[in-house]
Amino acid sequence: MTGISHSVVTAATLFAATHNVFIAGSALLGSTFPDRIEGPLWQFWHRSYSHWFVLYVAAMAFLWTPDMLSVTGMQVWQSGILGMIRKFLFWFFAGALLHILEDAICGPVPFLYPTKRTKVLPRLFKVGSVGEIIFVIVYCAVLYLAAGKL
Repeated sequence: MTGISHSVVTAATLFAATHNVFIAGSALLGSTFPDRIEGPLWQFWHRSYSHWFVLYVAAMAFLWTPDMLSVTGMQVWQSGILGMIRKFLFWFFAGALLHILEDAICGPVPFLYPTKRTKVLPRLFKVGSVGEIIFVIVYCAVLYLAAGKL
């Protein structure tokens, strides 16, 4: 997926799931992180270590607390700066994890080993294609319709 598609799908998914702007915004910022950390050698490194889900799951497990799912504006401020950073980073890495899942529907990603890309899900479209745009629009429309029924 392109960067904008990652951002839109991730933010829409987490906002629909949580109805929380802090969570959706934090995840939106993390949604392009796996691509951004590859640096100038991105063609050599693309979809290797930066796209290995194990690293993000480990980071999220380290940051996890039971109150992570019930983040409200008041709770974020009352938790202090370190609590706020911890909650931001948890949802930031959740966005990065969604990035990897989103990449898995348009090509191979690392699964068991960080340097071996594997086809995990069926390829639905090519990156940057009209199929990607249609997918994002339909996905967001389905989320919107589902949110109205919840």
